[in-house]
Amino acid sequence: MDAHSEEQGAANGAAGGRDVRPGEHLLTIGQVVRMLAHEFPDLSISKVRYLEDQGLLLPQRTAGGYRKFSQSEVRRLRTILTLQRDEFLPLSVIRERLQRGTDSVVGRALAPMAPVEASQALRRDLKRYTWDEALETAGVSEAFLRQLGEFNLVEKGAGSAVSPVLTDTDVEIARICDLLSRHGVEPRNLRLLRSSAEREASMLEQIVAPSLRSPHLDRREMGEKTLQDLGTLLARLVDLLLYKELRRLVGD
Repeated sequence: MDAHSEEQGAANGAAGGRDVRPGEHLLTIGQVVRMLAHEFPDLSISKVRYLEDQGLLLPQRTAGGYRKFSQSEVRRLRTILTLQRDEFLPLSVIRERLQRGTDSVVGRALAPMAPVEASQALRRDLKRYTWDEALETAGVSEAFLRQLGEFNLVEKGAGSAVSPVLTDTDVEIARICDLLSRHGVEPRNLRLLRSSAEREASMLEQIVAPSLRSPHLDRREMGEKTLQDLGTLLARLVDLLLYKELRRLVGD
């Protein structure tokens, strides 16, 4: 079955696969390759099929045998490709990592990496999504994404279907909030996290403000680097403090 016939013949009513939500829009193999092309220019339909043959992917199958991919399976593919590209890991090691993380909320939420990393520049260009693209990529409902916007967890975007208004960071936030909501943590419960992040950013801004506002380019660049490093340290500290509290809940 060639790629063109699979694209033409793919239909609804897929069976099998992983983590498919009721009413979720499934993607053909060609749509998946096009969706990830900006991140992985060398990705091809044949490579996706090879990863499936190796047991790393489990797309849905229609009655006619055509592949249909859920958002969770697209995220799994993105994780595999990221580990290959950035960590040069063989498929056997990637398979072990996926097996350890497949059944956990954290394993699904943290692929690819969270946006705040020391190796990433704060001024780096982010891919921007229209409202409709963000809905499809994050795999959430329009009502849910609007709710996140109302609580300032993502950009509101004025509901535009044609103007790019949301970034990779917004889409990742939406995915994680969606996973949390399945366990009863609603967007309204996360308002304090947004407020806390704003306070922490304000605190760090006071530290590096003289450098960021300097007329000298090298000093501004140093200020940005310091801000990034301090943000990474603060995020790690918050992780550790939360970990301590969670250990206390289970009796330490």
